[in-house]
Amino acid sequence: MKYIQLNNTDLNVSRICLGTAGFGDKLDQEKSFKVLDTFVQAGGNFIDTANVYCKWLEGHGNCSEQIIGKWLKDRGTQGKVIVATKGAHYSFEDQGRNRVNREDIRTDLDESCRTLGTDVIDFYWLHRDDPKKPAEEIVDILEELQKEGRIRYFGFSNYRTKRLKEIQKCLEERNHPGITAVSNQWSLAGINPGGNTNPDPTLVEFSREEYKWHCETKTASIPFSSTAMGFFSKLQKMGVLYTEKVDTFWMRNMESQIADLSESIKKSYWNETNLRTYQKLLKLQKETGHSLQSLSLAYFFHQPFQTVPVTGVSNLNQLKDALAACDIDFEPELFGGWVIDGGDR
Repeated sequence: MKYIQLNNTDLNVSRICLGTAGFGDKLDQEKSFKVLDTFVQAGGNFIDTANVYCKWLEGHGNCSEQIIGKWLKDRGTQGKVIVATKGAHYSFEDQGRNRVNREDIRTDLDESCRTLGTDVIDFYWLHRDDPKKPAEEIVDILEELQKEGRIRYFGFSNYRTKRLKEIQKCLEERNHPGITAVSNQWSLAGINPGGNTNPDPTLVEFSREEYKWHCETKTASIPFSSTAMGFFSKLQKMGVLYTEKVDTFWMRNMESQIADLSESIKKSYWNETNLRTYQKLLKLQKETGHSLQSLSLAYFFHQPFQTVPVTGVSNLNQLKDALAACDIDFEPELFGGWVIDGGDR
């Protein structure tokens, strides 16, 4: 396993971050423990969760954190891995009430600490934004928590570039090192306008504007949904073959082959640009022997700023592919220049 030291921190994190939104939902405790054990045995030390994970299921509470907390205690790994968690997500019972405020953030943080069995969170994300709230007020809350020793470092998830610039400016004026990292939705597969697999309007997709901002500030990106729900691997399993030319006619002929692809994934990712990327991946796979899932994660490792993709898995085979990606050291040009720096992938 390779590691990077996040800018402006003393945190040495593994090249990929294990996403755990499915713990307690898609994976029960036993299977979740196996995933965590395998990840750590392979050298992984960066785990991402959130206070809200599984609260969308009635009676489950913060089930992802509960499972991780039990695993940390059972395996004696407290302090040996970096668990990043999030707070200030809106309530599913009252979605209209914004929770980016001192009281709700502290409530979420207290519950997360109790559940995870710790007094301090190494890395804390604000999970949602309140665009009406001044950046200074948000920074005040986070700096309070840092001074109290409740959190060590903080970042922002689902924040738009304009807001990130406002917060960064505020931090610089206070001689603070700045935003440690940002976690927005980003994968090698671009999302069709209005077609996100998750219809939540508060989700923020990685944009060209944000890409340029990361390049300028060197702020780390820790993107979620980094494999696009396994889109490329799903196409391969359905028998979508290599072709030199991708056009509307070819796509129409493929409709019968992708009949088992869910409507939400088709609505989100089925487009000519992504299919051309898929063809490049097939060619690269033939040359290297790596799986499409591994290659799509390796895309992140040579960006011009620190990038640690968050990837969730539903079985150990998927985890094996994710871990294999960590040993891929392709330079960006081998991916054909697939970046979001103002040009098409």
